[in-house]
Amino acid sequence: MIDRYLLIQIITFAFAVVGCEFLERRYPGFAINKKKGLLLNFLAVLIIIFIGEHVKKAVAAGYDSVNLNTMLAGNWLSRLPSIPKIFLAISLADFSLYWVHRAMHGSFLWRTHKFHHSIVEIWWLAGSRTSIIHLFLFAFPQVFIGYYLLQLTPMEAAIVLSFSILVNIWLHLNVWFRLGPFEWLFITPNTHRVHHGSRGLMHKNLGFVFTFWDRMFRTYASPQKFERNFDIYPVPAEAKRLPRMIVGI
Repeated sequence: MIDRYLLIQIITFAFAVVGCEFLERRYPGFAINKKKGLLLNFLAVLIIIFIGEHVKKAVAAGYDSVNLNTMLAGNWLSRLPSIPKIFLAISLADFSLYWVHRAMHGSFLWRTHKFHHSIVEIWWLAGSRTSIIHLFLFAFPQVFIGYYLLQLTPMEAAIVLSFSILVNIWLHLNVWFRLGPFEWLFITPNTHRVHHGSRGLMHKNLGFVFTFWDRMFRTYASPQKFERNFDIYPVPAEAKRLPRMIVGI
C-alpha cells in the first residue's frame, strides 16, 4: 500500500504533467523536438525515483550519527504553526540551493552539474536530468532544513516536496510566461531559460523560486532583454562520457 504522503507527491506530479503537456501543446514558447534526448530524460526520472529516497536516507543517517536531531530538538522554529513553517522551509531551501547551485557552476563542482546542462531541448521533462552526486549536494540542506531544523511533520514535508516537484517542472516549461509585477519576486520559465540558453549567462539566474537572491548577489539577468532571441548551448553528452555525467564525476 502506498504511503498517503507519497501519494500526495505522485498526484501532484501527475496533475503537473497533464497540465504542462497541455500548455506546451497549446501555447508552445519555442518549436522543439521532444524526441531529442527523450530516453535520457526518462532515465533521469528513474534515477530520481529509485535513488533519490536512498540519498535522503543516507544524508539523514549522517546527521543522526552526530546526534543532530537531539541538538536541535524542540528549537523554537520547529514549534511554529504549519503555514509559517512551510513558507520558511521553502525560503530557506531556496536560499541554500541558490548557493549550492552557484558552487556547482564553479570549476570544483562543475562535473556534478554537467548532466543537467546536457539538455538539448528545454521542456517540462528535461529538468529531470540530475546527477547522483547532484542529488546528494541538494539533499544536505534540504534534509537539514526540513527534518532537523524545522522538524516538519509528514504532511508538512509532503507539501514542501510536492511544491519542489512543481517548481522543477515549472522552471523548464516550454511556454513563454509573463507574470507582470510578480516577476520581480518569482522566477519564471523565461528567467530560468536564460540560465540554460544564452551564451555566457550560465552563471546567471541561479535561484529556483525567488529572484531576490540573484538580484541581491548580482547574478540576475532579465529575460526581457533577450525576449525569444537566444539558442540553447548544451554540454555534449557523448555515450562514452554519459555514465560519468550521470554519476556526477
